[in-house]
Amino acid sequence: MSSGRPELARRILSQGVRVDGETLDAAGSPFEPLVDSLGRAGVRPGDVVVLSGLEGRALVTATVAAWRLDAVPMPVPGAGVTADQVVRDACRVTGDLSVVPRTGERGDLALATTAVLHLSSGSTDRPKVTRRGVASVLYEATGYRTGLALVPGDRVAVPVPLVHSFGWGVAMGALLSGVDIEVTPFVRAGTLARRIDSGAVSVLALTPPLARLLTATRRGGESRPRAAMAGAGRVGDELDTAFRERFGVPLLRGYGCSETGGTFFGERGMGRPVFGVGILRPPPGARGELVLRLPAPVEGYLGDHAPPGREWRSGDIVRHDADGSVHFVERVRGPLRLNGRFVRTESVEKSLRAVAGVRDVFLLVLPRAESPECEDFHAVVEGEPAEADLIAALSGNGGGPPVPRVLVCREMPRTTVGKPDRNALTDMVRKGREAA
Repeated sequence: MSSGRPELARRILSQGVRVDGETLDAAGSPFEPLVDSLGRAGVRPGDVVVLSGLEGRALVTATVAAWRLDAVPMPVPGAGVTADQVVRDACRVTGDLSVVPRTGERGDLALATTAVLHLSSGSTDRPKVTRRGVASVLYEATGYRTGLALVPGDRVAVPVPLVHSFGWGVAMGALLSGVDIEVTPFVRAGTLARRIDSGAVSVLALTPPLARLLTATRRGGESRPRAAMAGAGRVGDELDTAFRERFGVPLLRGYGCSETGGTFFGERGMGRPVFGVGILRPPPGARGELVLRLPAPVEGYLGDHAPPGREWRSGDIVRHDADGSVHFVERVRGPLRLNGRFVRTESVEKSLRAVAGVRDVFLLVLPRAESPECEDFHAVVEGEPAEADLIAALSGNGGGPPVPRVLVCREMPRTTVGKPDRNALTDMVRKGREAA
């Protein structure tokens, strides 16, 4: 039975879509040489090909080249970051599109229907290798095509990192929909704004921080984008208003995750479910963890042998309005393991979030530098709360979980897609602990 991966490559190449102004397989492009190099390196159907440190057009080229050979691409930010030894031993394409053959034994990873492997964000745990199926990628493309009303002749600018599932999903969804894309990585807001104002691009896929930078640019032409969306982060009313005033279109919201791809789209909150996605919980008018019914199976994680299913627990607490719109409230926080015991931390986080001036809270457990067998409970608080208010909030948790050591920062470090950066937060806490 065909995996469907070669069909993804055929569909993109046969439509003659352009990436940064040129088709992937244009004469003199690196596409065919890369396919040949992967073949000479012994890449077979079902093999993983790690795309290490690739950006923009190079990453798109390597993704489609892997599909052409019925292999499974896995974009990663750079060397040494994959989360599984089997994947670390896989064939690798480096930043200059050089091919490094596999170094380990070929194992059965059960990737018969998998289109791509992504690293999860790691915002609440260590990154995992997530599997996205071919059917899931095609449904995501349908969602973007419908939500952005993509038509031939559109040119979609995706200046966000394609190594992350949001940027990758938009770029591949546009190509599979027969639409040209621009994937030059973001450098300066003014450069991208001039492309927009000149009419060189018609549709934008952004993160909220990039959208914010664009609103501060001066208008340099009469053209306006036909549509714009922001994913991988929350869009407030003030940002939406500023974007409308600068570019004349609303900033549509997108929502999804590495495991499912984009699942929501719209003008309010997280938007509404895209074609084929249903909300199982919470019901309209209620609040709770978002549970979805998906049109394509969720394949889970590398090494996870549970059968794929269509029900997905998002781990996000949302408010489901009576009109069908959905609004993000917070992440579900599971128990943390502290000195060998699991502790429930919901009351601590709730108390801290209720303090005036607090915008976000991140809880973590770290071993002590001088005695790593002992662990401490920490809370990083974003905002400008009064110290007395924090102390008062935590004093009300008597008899409950342990009181964390609190570190306050004006802005919490975040990943390029807007989620709390666990590694940077860990470094911040350790430095704060050393300075104490």
